[in-house]
Amino acid sequence: MFKQRLVGFIVLGALAIIFWPIVFVSPEPDQELMLPVFEMPERPDVVMSERREPILERVDRNRLPAIERAEISEETTVDAIAADPQAELIAADNEPSGQTASRQRAEFDAQGLPVSWELQVATLSVQQRAEEIAAELRKKGHKAYVSPVTIRAQQLYRVRIGPNLQRQRLIDIQADIDAYFGVESKIIKFEV
Repeated sequence: MFKQRLVGFIVLGALAIIFWPIVFVSPEPDQELMLPVFEMPERPDVVMSERREPILERVDRNRLPAIERAEISEETTVDAIAADPQAELIAADNEPSGQTASRQRAEFDAQGLPVSWELQVATLSVQQRAEEIAAELRKKGHKAYVSPVTIRAQQLYRVRIGPNLQRQRLIDIQADIDAYFGVESKIIKFEV
């Protein structure tokens, strides 16, 4: 019993020594807590380049040379063009080259940000198959990724290529990807 009283006295004494200065000693009035004050640095002078809109001139349509339109017969269909190998050469010559496409300006949205595009290759219900397709696209040199979406309470996985600022680049690869995977891909705006 004596040992319990002695231990209790020692514990109370230790607590009194610890809490006595906190409870009964007040800080002196001339001791103020000094915290360092940091001033906000001035904003740097950065010259923002203004986005310039092209100046459009009014053109008198009467002065323009008349352009004759080629007549398209009913026989000229997509299947007929696809069957003709010469048509492929003509179509390839009419497409802009990579240099021309790279010179095209990016589009801007209402907030002044560039509009990005992506090619949605497929929407699958099996994540593993979506990852396999994305890996195969990456092997071919495309920036492919899989994004999960929930549609009508079902988890689906979309395989996409992009984002790309130039829509024409996606249009150029779309036919090859559609033929290779047997899908109908579509070009959509990239949204964060």
